[in-house]
Amino acid sequence: MERYLIPSVNHACQIFRILANNPNGMTMHDLEVALDLPRTTLFRLLRTLCNEQMLEKKGKRYHCGTDLMKLGLHIINSDRMHQLAIPHIQRLALKSGHTAHLAVPNNGSILIVEVVDSPNPLMVSKRPGVQAQLHCSAGGKVFLAFLYYDNLELILEEHPMERHTDYTITDINELREELKKIEALGYAVDEREYNKDVRCLAVPVRDNRGVVIASVGVTAPAVTFPKSQIPAVAELAKEAARGIYRDTYQLKENRLGA
Repeated sequence: MERYLIPSVNHACQIFRILANNPNGMTMHDLEVALDLPRTTLFRLLRTLCNEQMLEKKGKRYHCGTDLMKLGLHIINSDRMHQLAIPHIQRLALKSGHTAHLAVPNNGSILIVEVVDSPNPLMVSKRPGVQAQLHCSAGGKVFLAFLYYDNLELILEEHPMERHTDYTITDINELREELKKIEALGYAVDEREYNKDVRCLAVPVRDNRGVVIASVGVTAPAVTFPKSQIPAVAELAKEAARGIYRDTYQLKENRLGA
């Protein structure tokens, strides 16, 4: 079978895998060392993949591109966890009265992959495919606290903390303290940090290894989601996360053991 393989396609797949595991991106030299490819061959591959929007170049670093992300979103939409999560997100929206969503980490940001709108007329509506920064979104802070904490400085070096409102955290030491609280509480809150009129809450969703792979939470106008509601809504979100885990992994394990 080896004689039927196309080396350039094989190398392109290797590039995708390497960059997917390096949210801060990699320079051409980094990729050259990792792949052990001639510089001219790698240069042509990278130019082609950038032209196809499978990769993008920011400064001297290469990252996964928009078209590759779109393909990933299509895969997520057909993913078993995503499909099994929908009823739990629907229940979260109904029980909380707020717009509920499922998000995944995506190249130094978060990507909303499923949304169920609030049953209330006054609401904040997000759409699947929307991205948000890590430091000022509830889901993003979940990933920083439970997934990226050990690489926080590297993440923020590549994705600086932009100020969106007077409440946005832009100091790394203040962010570290916030992430410690999130780890202790088991949930994160966007306290009007991205939009001064909007409050969000998110909790981690783990796989069967305990690794955080997604976040589930709610978004609402601050006037309809006061601080006093936060503990109760956090419990509803945790209930949804447990349901997603149970349906995705425990049922799978039961089938394998049957």
